[in-house]
Amino acid sequence: MKIGIISDVHLGDSNCKLIKDGKVTLKYNEFKNTVFRFTKGDSLDYLVLNGDILDFSINSFEESCISAKPFFQALQRDKLTKELIYIPGNHDKHIWDAVEWETNVIRRLKEHKDPRPFRRTQPGYIDYVINTPLVLQGVSRVTGTDHYGTLYLEGLFELNKTLPINIVYPNLYIKTKEDVYLITHGHMLELAWVLLSEILCSEPELVGKKGVRELEEYNIPLTSMICTAVGQAGAVSRLFYKIQREAKVGRTDRLKKLLDNILPKLDNLLELPWYAELLDNALLMAIRQFALSIAGDISDARYDKQFYLKDSIKSRFMRFLVASFSQAEELGIGFPNKIIFGHTHEPRSYNDPMEVAVSVLKDGKLYLYNTGGWLDEKGKSAEIFFFDDNGTLSSINIE
Repeated sequence: MKIGIISDVHLGDSNCKLIKDGKVTLKYNEFKNTVFRFTKGDSLDYLVLNGDILDFSINSFEESCISAKPFFQALQRDKLTKELIYIPGNHDKHIWDAVEWETNVIRRLKEHKDPRPFRRTQPGYIDYVINTPLVLQGVSRVTGTDHYGTLYLEGLFELNKTLPINIVYPNLYIKTKEDVYLITHGHMLELAWVLLSEILCSEPELVGKKGVRELEEYNIPLTSMICTAVGQAGAVSRLFYKIQREAKVGRTDRLKKLLDNILPKLDNLLELPWYAELLDNALLMAIRQFALSIAGDISDARYDKQFYLKDSIKSRFMRFLVASFSQAEELGIGFPNKIIFGHTHEPRSYNDPMEVAVSVLKDGKLYLYNTGGWLDEKGKSAEIFFFDDNGTLSSINIE
């Protein structure tokens, strides 16, 4: 089996290097040629899309899907891969949510059956040791074939020219003779994606097992809102996106103007007695200062080379790792000792992994790699990872 891994294409973002104005770019051709050099002209068995492939956070669903079609159609036309493995990230998690709705609600109702509970997660694994192709636990293959269904995502391809797309969320495991690799986007290491489970963890109703499923399920009330909803509100989305982009370069002009407009309106809506007016005004001023303070210190994982070294990330990382270890053990493939992330857009190659001490592993060391990203930002690049037929890992950087 030959496998390639990329992430953070952000189809729908005008800065995407692979698609411009509805057409593939010279950078896409460089990506294609790099793959074919590795395969010696053959198709990959699997191309793993490790999150943030479509970008629903800055575009409507329809705009992002239309922007994505040239990429997926090029993959099929160029015979770059036999199958795709799609691991949604924070910007495209609705890909997984839609799979949940289609398989557990829509199809069931169309067949006059009761809906089923959502899975919340769908692990997948590939085992080089016994030459086992992708297994999706609990999922049936298409009748008469050796692959799983593409579901609604077949619409990204030309009619009758589809590729099987296997949806895995949030973890794919690849077992080789020497190592077990965890392929995951990495957004669950950020506070926003586990905030509710962290602040509610001591509540008696939630004490107990905290596996990957619980990390996803407990945080849905917040993550469903922040994942993609901000990109689906038309002019409001464009306003919020502008404020966000300004904040990331240290500006708060538009946010100040917004606060100056809405706080008086909020004050008028709060019908309080006269003796509470001072408290009311103080509260509104505190809200204003707090919002400006947060915006002035805004940061996220993108382009953060020190992301995995932060104390808060280290503790969150260990919680995610323990949950993933438990999941891997249930699948019977052993604890991962190497992880390939996306999310930060900061590549770490096969030759330059980050080393983390983890006592439960055989040699006490965990190695982290990163696929970088495909946005047109100065000095940034993407790392394509490859597994060859023997399960040997390598990577190639594309600037």
